[in-house]
Amino acid sequence: MNTVTNSFTIQAQDGQSVRGFYRDTGEGAIGLFLHGLLSDAEGDKSMSLWHQAESRNRSWIRFDMRAHGKSDGVFEQFSISRALEDAKLVMSLFPDRPKFLVGSSMGGWVAAQLATDASLHVAGTVLIAPAFSFMEQLFGLLDPEQQQQWTDQGAWTFEGDGIDDSFTLSYDAVVDSKQYDLLNRAIDYQCPIRILHGKLDDVVPANQSIIFADGLPGNTDIEVNILPEADHRLSGHIEHILNKVDEIWPTEN
Repeated sequence: MNTVTNSFTIQAQDGQSVRGFYRDTGEGAIGLFLHGLLSDAEGDKSMSLWHQAESRNRSWIRFDMRAHGKSDGVFEQFSISRALEDAKLVMSLFPDRPKFLVGSSMGGWVAAQLATDASLHVAGTVLIAPAFSFMEQLFGLLDPEQQQQWTDQGAWTFEGDGIDDSFTLSYDAVVDSKQYDLLNRAIDYQCPIRILHGKLDDVVPANQSIIFADGLPGNTDIEVNILPEADHRLSGHIEHILNKVDEIWPTEN
């Protein structure tokens, strides 16, 4: 089976470009990694999954959402709607192939939302510390005066912590995100879902993944794995992610 690796540039509706890479075996499922907020397609998880796909002779895509990495856009324009638009645009490169999604943090939220759309042919999903409703939760961390300032000014800057850089998020992104609440509505998933979450996560509480899973219908194929020694990034635990991909990767009958 011949495998082709290509870079790609595709244009979103606003004229900005989304850039990434794919390797294609020409048939079967194709995996897609969705990176986290302020991350990109060159991170450790993204590259580890890319190399796993190569070793298993699987088709795979990694790309930068707009306002991240090598894609166009500024972060003040970022929203979950734009992230979903970017992912669907990339998935449209292979419209008839089953998709396998792996999403990290904010990308996990996006992957979980994409998997609700039957037209996208999602055949499996692995979520890594999914940051459901993260925009609203950031807003909720501020005191009432700061919330009013964010609303009035239209943007709020979160200072860096020495590990992550500071970033400015628009209030429009908070409003936009409310329509993608997955914690407070019934959802019918038609694909297996595996969640990995670190018990030491101080960014997105691990209990949030349990709440998400508990809210799904009883016949949903879902497992939540809480890793006792892992933080938000699951640093040093990449093998757990790769194993879950192997566990539910779709095979042809």
